Amino acid sequence: MSLLVINCKDDVTPSYIITIKVNYPDGFTVANFPSDVVVTATNTNNTRTTTVTAASDGYAIFELVEGNYNFTASFAVNGNDGEEYIFNGIISNYSLISESTATMNLVLADNTGGFIFKEIYYAGSLTVEDKGYYSDQFFEIYNNSGDTLYADGLCIAVHETTSTSSPTSWVDDNGELLDRIPLTFHTWIVPGNGMEHPVLPGESFIIAQDGIDHQTDEIGNPNSPVNLGNADWETYVESSGKDLDASAVSNLTLVYSTSTTMYDWTASSLGPAIVIFRLPSNNWENYVSDANNFMTKPGSTRTTEYLMIDKSFVVDAVECARFDAEEIYKRLPAELDAGYTYIEAGNKSSLSVRRKAKMIIGDRVIYKDTNNSSEDFLHDLTPTPGVNPTSANE
Repeated sequence: MSLLVINCKDDVTPSYIITIKVNYPDGFTVANFPSDVVVTATNTNNTRTTTVTAASDGYAIFELVEGNYNFTASFAVNGNDGEEYIFNGIISNYSLISESTATMNLVLADNTGGFIFKEIYYAGSLTVEDKGYYSDQFFEIYNNSGDTLYADGLCIAVHETTSTSSPTSWVDDNGELLDRIPLTFHTWIVPGNGMEHPVLPGESFIIAQDGIDHQTDEIGNPNSPVNLGNADWETYVESSGKDLDASAVSNLTLVYSTSTTMYDWTASSLGPAIVIFRLPSNNWENYVSDANNFMTKPGSTRTTEYLMIDKSFVVDAVECARFDAEEIYKRLPAELDAGYTYIEAGNKSSLSVRRKAKMIIGDRVIYKDTNNSSEDFLHDLTPTPGVNPTSANE
């Protein structure tokens, strides 16, 4: 008689120590970091987060299970000039398989106030026939400054890479994101002579894909969460001959399009990277007539030419990630958005992302704007176009 002995051992995922060194950008010399700099590690496989407060020398030490992680940090420092300086840092898709050290190079947020995305609704909704409906997408742009701003000449568009689930092709020879941003589908501009469309401090305007009451209109969707019949602007694709022109809502001007077949301007329901920007001298006709402002997709044999804008043109940018992907790859430079937001419930969920309210003074809301959407945005909310929260961080 023989006895077979099997040594069973629990399948335990190993843990490792990783040290994150947080570095200020060149030109900033400080003795110590603030005492409350928090570095967050997010496991991209299960979205679990771990936070560690960095020491005064900028080191944050984690003990984490093996896996892929994103590390982020965002904090403010008051300078000797009395100004608040906001720093952001990110390390994306770090594979932790052994004890290691990584460097997080901070970037200074270009946070001068002005127009920002307040709310973005891209997920779409489900019809009564259980089909996807995306004509109710909208983007709300808010004047977060203390001055009257003019919407005239403000442009809006989306990045060519329509999802964060795979790396973007728009990188240089070193694999770094280009300093220019490729725009796809339709690029739009608010018409006007520069002073026709004032937006007072604390006010906003709404850009609708279709400016109708999507809940009640006969061509809408009764399951839609929004009425966009009172939107300020809509993106009417006149050249298609198929798009709806809502007569009660003014049309944006089409600057350029990469598609001759799309009859609606639809942002990716899996998560767009969206930007608002201004072109040099606000002269879009001259800009699109210059061949140097176009580029074909790197590594592709297709001849489609994409309109390119320098990142310095950008007024605000938001990276919306695909939440259910195993890994999240950035499309926007960290100077524009050091993080990302998302809809956890996915597309066709009737939910939006909205910026956090930093403070409320009387009826005036100041929204959080650190150029880090991981810190600045709430996600999976019922859309509320034109409505401000009544309490901070709501």
